[in-house]
Amino acid sequence: MSEEQEIPESLEIADSEEEMVAWLRDHPEFFTRHPALVESLRIPHPCWPAVSLLEYQNRLLREHVQRLHDKLIELVNIARDNDRLAERVQRLALGLLDARGGLDELLHGIKVILRDEFKADCVALCLAVPHTVNLSAIGELLRPDVVGLFEEVFRAGRPQCSRLSLEQADALFSDSACHVVSAALIPLDNGQWRGLLAVGSGDANRFHDGVGTLFLERIGQLVSQALQARLLAEGWRAMPDPPSARGR
Repeated sequence: MSEEQEIPESLEIADSEEEMVAWLRDHPEFFTRHPALVESLRIPHPCWPAVSLLEYQNRLLREHVQRLHDKLIELVNIARDNDRLAERVQRLALGLLDARGGLDELLHGIKVILRDEFKADCVALCLAVPHTVNLSAIGELLRPDVVGLFEEVFRAGRPQCSRLSLEQADALFSDSACHVVSAALIPLDNGQWRGLLAVGSGDANRFHDGVGTLFLERIGQLVSQALQARLLAEGWRAMPDPPSARGR
């Protein structure tokens, strides 16, 4: 019994192409039903490099559609990121509303929430509060000298994202300063007291000049209001009573 002869691969490919051509000839509506396939085809022009005006227009349209598609994907990704940020800001607000205990617990709770919800590598919270009440429990957070290093942020009146100088990074994050490449600086200003909330990252692209600050502003407003309410609960008053009122 003789062994079967192996059919060359080239003949198999040729037979498949002939079958494909025959099938397309019998089904001329195929490309009408699959326009996306037509758009992806690249058919060599017999007069290359010369092209017809129609082919040139089609190529421009394809490139334009691709740019629009890429822009749409970018906008969808931005919308998804904003949606996730909105959820995190909401959880921060709920966490501040549910906070129990004294001022020190609130301040440390803020740092924990930012680390957990916003995946921050480092968080620093520094306050410059008038010494009208005993705030010794949060003495490590009363750092007016550090707050004074960021006068530019307070003059701008809005969060800033950028790299820090070595002096600023060391003042904010001390032992972790060498790991902070970029940071978001959020001013907390109530008129009678000031504070700075700094969120540091080891990723240089996490916080840069082009990053939107809308959600950072919302975070600053939430934290400022929570701090003001807790300071009032601790007995601090923004304005002392006038002498005439105290003498009554």
